[in-house]
Amino acid sequence: MRGPVRRGLRELPWIAAGLGAFAARDASAQNSSVDVQFLFYKESGGRTQVLNPVVLWNQDLGSGGQLGLTAGYDSISGASPTGAYPTADVTTSASGTVTASGNIPQASYTDARKSAGLTWSRRFGANLPTVNITYAKENDYMARGVEASDSWTLLGGRGTLHFGFALSRDIVSPVKNPETNPGGADLNLAKNTNGFSLGWTWVFGSRDVADLSLSLMNLSGYLTDPYKVVPVGPPDSTQTIPENRPNTRSRRTAVLRYSHYFLWDASINVLYRYYNDDWSISAHTLDLTYNHRLGPDWIVSPEIRIYTQTGASFFANRFPAPQTYMSADYRLSPFTSFLGGLSLSHRLNEAMSANVGATFQTQHSNDPILLVTNTPGERGTASVSAADMNVLTFIVGLKYRY
Repeated sequence: MRGPVRRGLRELPWIAAGLGAFAARDASAQNSSVDVQFLFYKESGGRTQVLNPVVLWNQDLGSGGQLGLTAGYDSISGASPTGAYPTADVTTSASGTVTASGNIPQASYTDARKSAGLTWSRRFGANLPTVNITYAKENDYMARGVEASDSWTLLGGRGTLHFGFALSRDIVSPVKNPETNPGGADLNLAKNTNGFSLGWTWVFGSRDVADLSLSLMNLSGYLTDPYKVVPVGPPDSTQTIPENRPNTRSRRTAVLRYSHYFLWDASINVLYRYYNDDWSISAHTLDLTYNHRLGPDWIVSPEIRIYTQTGASFFANRFPAPQTYMSADYRLSPFTSFLGGLSLSHRLNEAMSANVGATFQTQHSNDPILLVTNTPGERGTASVSAADMNVLTFIVGLKYRY
């Protein structure tokens, strides 16, 4: 079963490409290195858990050239909400207080995802073209992508124009399921993505730099989640049918980044991201990261992020009757999340550095379900949603430069 974690990981290469000249400036300054990272991700309530070791190798080719290889493995387990309507349980305390709690229907699963990437870049005067090829395979999904970008430094190095495109040709192969795949036949369904980005970086002075990036992603093919169902019928009905989403999606993003260096050997990075698509989802992200150097070898970086989105036009917790497009997937619902994090980086010697970080995210639905349960002499209510959860993430890493 495909979960939100893997969907997010698949989109990371394009998100990274959208950073444009920020990433290009970093890449042009790197020497050869090997970077080993390990990520632990866990959702509350026994939901998705991910163990993700990644190895990144970057080789300096000389004359402004860089070659990078990335290899990762995701071990994924836990449970994922199916979209079915929750049930309510009523409990009565010793003092006679009646409360209700909602049980979100979930399906347990395990999976593994293997991924690899190859990146090449080389500076030609004021230009830094970059090509990135990615491949990933899991039990029911194969992703194949290529990205190409270029950054063009102008105006004596103060401005940088960056642009690029990305495309992927993925295959969705749902695990046989009697409810969503009654015939039991093997399915290989195409999912295609074409993306474009354009941005401008401006250096205001020795301590300030800003970047504005715009991107457009057009998706087509099989965009439905084959494991999600939708509650249909009156409130007392338990009927569910497979969800169905449109077979096209246009996603538009604008990202504004600003970095300022303080004279006390610290910097602040501010990011604002606006997202909009033709499924009627709009989202706002505000992220602030403060980096402070403690002596010659330590950097401490606290982070705060706020995210909010509206729901898709075809999202509902329950539908009175079937319609052409419908989904009860909480990822398409309106919700808000808050994230706080802290990371530490330590230079062990001239060649090696280590980092460790953690984030805690709390997420709440903006369209919860109100459950009312009546039992003889008792009444309980609960406001629940599959979007309500907490997420804990740990990252540790070791980097060797040579």
